[in-house]
Amino acid sequence: MDSRFELIHHPQAAEDFRQSEGYFAEIDKDLAELFRADFQVVLRGIAAGRFKGQLLAVGQAIRWVKLAHFSHKVFFEPDGTARLLVLGVISGRRHPTRIRFLLGRRRRA
Repeated sequence: MDSRFELIHHPQAAEDFRQSEGYFAEIDKDLAELFRADFQVVLRGIAAGRFKGQLLAVGQAIRWVKLAHFSHKVFFEPDGTARLLVLGVISGRRHPTRIRFLLGRRRRA
């Protein structure tokens, strides 16, 4: 499949993924595998332009796509016309204000 966008991952987004994957692996290795598979589906959809996502807040370019089987969302924003910056993989159970705070710091970093 051709990718419409190049995905650039913020270092903290990779850490978010590792922590979540590790958490699920402690519960059950198959659960961690399902998390990885869900994550890959979302990344492929974002890169292909199929998953446009929901806006995080009015007036911001940050969007998110929820994983199919988990509360986690992949947050991303445009970085030019052909690149998207993946800012985080964050549980949707966190308070929205906390999520905006985390992502705001990552945008400036």
